[in-house]
Amino acid sequence: DAPLWGARPVHAGRRRMDDGQEEAPSELNPVNMARFLELAKDKLTVRYVGKGNHAHDVGAIQANRPVPRHVYACYFELSVLNPGARGSFAVGFAERSFELTRKPGWEPNSYGYFAEDGRKYSGSERGELYGPPCGGGDVIGCGFDCSTSTIFFTRNGVLLGTAFRAVPPIELLPTVGLHSPNETVRLNFGRQPFAFDLGGWKRLQRRARYADVLAMPMGAADVLALVRGYCLHHAFADTHATLCAEAGSVGEHTAIAADARDGVALADGASAAAGAGGWAEGS
Repeated sequence: DAPLWGARPVHAGRRRMDDGQEEAPSELNPVNMARFLELAKDKLTVRYVGKGNHAHDVGAIQANRPVPRHVYACYFELSVLNPGARGSFAVGFAERSFELTRKPGWEPNSYGYFAEDGRKYSGSERGELYGPPCGGGDVIGCGFDCSTSTIFFTRNGVLLGTAFRAVPPIELLPTVGLHSPNETVRLNFGRQPFAFDLGGWKRLQRRARYADVLAMPMGAADVLALVRGYCLHHAFADTHATLCAEAGSVGEHTAIAADARDGVALADGASAAAGAGGWAEGS
């Protein structure tokens, strides 16, 4: 089961995997920041100090690390400390080469939710209706469901629904764009409790997907193939042999057993369980 990045407790550092380690975003990056912005010492609170008179006066900033791709979902929240003169800010995801004088959503490979009008934007300055406008005191959440390649947003702990689908497998960073005097926001990458119940959301998503699988029509042969594939994947050689024998596929199991003798890793169930690894999900 893949870990859920963003759920407490988050150790904003490494989560171990069998094939390496990934770092989760933990703060804003003072190097990847536009002018017109003032970043506090906590590297989580940012204020717009420009005049915001022109479209190119946007001040954008990105997180210190991209979204980890080997997690179930990634999520962070933005608290509006001061909406400024117009509340003209946006939050979302963008690639590392994103133009920092633009809002996330205006440029290709960027996705944003705009507080001023509640619209969603992706690769265009013409947004689409999505959610309510946001202002002072609101908490906006931004999530990437890595299991479905979709992006969603929340407002004050309430899910607004899927905003973007079929997001390509590119490196994306949490991104914020501010655009009116004195706008001030604070980011939360999991050091503090979220307004949104991320763990509960994951449980509901899993149940829905289980229900979809159970509703799929499958014949006896399909079920047998699925179970046998599971046994092979997890190296349950004895169980696979029994299934093959009962299904009359003794020849197939004999070939697999020969491969195992030549060094293919097919062990019995106990050996496979003892060697299993993966990420530990936060409690």
